[in-house]
Amino acid sequence: MFDVIVVGAGPAGLAAATFAARRKLRTLILEASSTAGGKPVLVYANKVVDDLIGFPEGITGMEIGRMLEKHARKFGVEIKCNARVTEITPLEGGGFVLKDDKGDEYLAKAVIIAFGMQPRTHVGVKGEAMFRGKGVRYMLGDPSEVDGKRVIVVGGGETAVETALMASEKASSVHLVHRRDMLRADEALIERLIGRVDVMYNTIVEELRGEQRLEEALLYNLESRKRWVFKVDEVIFCVGYLPATEILKKLGVKLSEKGEVVVNRKQETSINGVFAAGDVTGGVMRISTAIGEGVVASLSAYNYIKKPYWGE
Repeated sequence: MFDVIVVGAGPAGLAAATFAARRKLRTLILEASSTAGGKPVLVYANKVVDDLIGFPEGITGMEIGRMLEKHARKFGVEIKCNARVTEITPLEGGGFVLKDDKGDEYLAKAVIIAFGMQPRTHVGVKGEAMFRGKGVRYMLGDPSEVDGKRVIVVGGGETAVETALMASEKASSVHLVHRRDMLRADEALIERLIGRVDVMYNTIVEELRGEQRLEEALLYNLESRKRWVFKVDEVIFCVGYLPATEILKKLGVKLSEKGEVVVNRKQETSINGVFAAGDVTGGVMRISTAIGEGVVASLSAYNYIKKPYWGE
């Protein structure tokens, strides 16, 4: 039996596992994807992150993921990738059994949930389903995927702005479409859009059209109430993330109306022995925040298992 099993190998999960193992708890990370590192590695590996405290010159997502993984392994954390957890069941007398999608089972005294969120993959725009994978996507992993193409990015948050900037490195043109009159992203990030990306405020995508592939989008301006057809090769919807918390509903963990895991300041969930950290808890979704929450969750798990006098 492991002392702690962490579900998810992103910044929150790796930080939690590192601190748990450093306190001599036998720790395992179960990661659904083929590599550790989470979104920094899987989504923006080549992007320079300039808001991670301690790295004023910036550091790429890949470097962040690899450094966090190296730190965790230094203290003996076991990491198993391609292991998607499908069920978490409490045991009589304490502890939990976790089952992955291959049927393998793992025992733990405490569990830390850190599997983040997944991009929203259904917006409801007419024609969206027809062109999914044929011009419609929900994330951009590499600028070369839109090399020479006419691109529309839909959204107004950090992910949308970052995606538009990434696309502009290779695309023939990039337009950022946002239904409101201002963007939610950091001002420093928005400044980089100037001269690189055309922003269409108060605008929505009403319909997607084409034959075998996406060819055009019908746009609608909410202020002028005018519609027009826009020639486009790729539309990337960046309109939020959803927590993949179905397994937690079965366990009985309390969730918010948005489906996020409800935790207290110790990162404790409504189930004794189950903790949560990172994007899955909502709040400020930043790497620094995820790391901090992971540390708190691991120390709370330590107190739960060892029950030291100072943990009271």
